Amino acid sequence: MKKLIQHKLARDARRLLGRTKPTIVAVTGSVGKSSTKQAILAVLGDRFGASASRRNYNTEFGLPLAVLGLALPSSKLGWLPLLCRACRRSFFPPRDYPKTLILEMGADRPGDISYLCGIAAPDYAVVTAVGESHAENFKSMEGVAKEKGTLVERVAKTGWAVLNRDDVRVWAMRERTKSRVISFGFAPEADVRAQEIRLMNPLDGAECGTNFKLSYQGATVPVFVPGALGKQCVYAALAAAAVGVVHGMNLVEIAERLRQYEGPPGRMRALEGIKRTVLIDDTYNAAPISAVAALETLRDLPLEGAAKRFAVLGDMLELGPLSVSGHERVGRAAVD
Repeated sequence: MKKLIQHKLARDARRLLGRTKPTIVAVTGSVGKSSTKQAILAVLGDRFGASASRRNYNTEFGLPLAVLGLALPSSKLGWLPLLCRACRRSFFPPRDYPKTLILEMGADRPGDISYLCGIAAPDYAVVTAVGESHAENFKSMEGVAKEKGTLVERVAKTGWAVLNRDDVRVWAMRERTKSRVISFGFAPEADVRAQEIRLMNPLDGAECGTNFKLSYQGATVPVFVPGALGKQCVYAALAAAAVGVVHGMNLVEIAERLRQYEGPPGRMRALEGIKRTVLIDDTYNAAPISAVAALETLRDLPLEGAAKRFAVLGDMLELGPLSVSGHERVGRAAVD
């Protein structure tokens, strides 16, 4: 029954996309997919008729539902009416169906990305990073990279691959695509680059968030990402800026739209605590690469007087053969 439902949802999603023909912006990576998706939505917004998938709908069930604009039912009884709505929507698309659809594509095992691309062929492929997350069914980091790189292979020559220049495995994916390539990151070689990151501590009376300078082809503008802290939110903003650039947007407009970006819950969100404290919520399904980045942000957050920093860490799951090394890596970062 599960396979039948999966097959029907995929068929309906393909039919709907065939009738509406939106531009597909697909995002994959071991970390940062949801944050990057939301940042791209903020940049493209209503100017390009953009819409993003609900939550982290990035699986063989979630992605078709995202395409169809439907949500998972709350009980087994809800599947029948949902399938009826899916079928009806695929034959009679809503008049306001998005012109640009921003989708996450996740991978728990080899072949997942290929399957998802078979439903929604990407016009733009964004790859955030390669790490140990969801490595349980992959033999190595190279196996993870191979799977994520499937996305850039499926982009047409007329499309774009948007790649993290700072991640060696991601940057190597440029050799696997026939499309045009644009890079983002902190490296001087990156096409879309961030410099001079500054964290804003709300205890100092400033609006909480992250400031940085955004550069592209000799032009530089200041950017403020509200409510989120650290390099990970900057990476999301950079990827979104790169997508904006290849859509013909200028840096000033991109910076203004990033000011409206609101990151998803549990991804380096700053929350006001009691007794003049700030909590940094990074509790969503942590992986070694994101946990280390969170610890670095905590270390770099400016404090005054007798203020102290505390890190509360838990187990990281679904790392498979990389579990021990991943936890050791986070442990070393915590000590440093």
